[in-house]
Amino acid sequence: MNELEGLFEKVSGYFSLLSEPMRLKILHVLCNTELSVGEIVDALGATQANVSRHLNLMHRAGVLSRRKDGNLVYYTVCDDEAVQLCRTVSVNMASTPEPPVKRASVRRFMQKAT
Repeated sequence: MNELEGLFEKVSGYFSLLSEPMRLKILHVLCNTELSVGEIVDALGATQANVSRHLNLMHRAGVLSRRKDGNLVYYTVCDDEAVQLCRTVSVNMASTPEPPVKRASVRRFMQKAT
């Protein structure tokens, strides 16, 4: 069991990162595109300070990548498994007997553009 302790800590940290609703919202708006911080703030209707804090955490964890273009910073998802994990859990949660969200809405959640 001792050899798994490090892995369990790492997995726990990953799930902890994804346990914040704002971070799930950020993944949702970024799953198909690259956006600037301002565009993400506008899409979420949140404060720049709050969004920037979450973006920084997600970038440091390797879920998002960023690039600078002049004064703007753009973010995109670089961990497709995080999006897939969130999509799978969301669809599963919507399949409960009385889902709080319509299943059709969840199917569109974080879908890649075709």
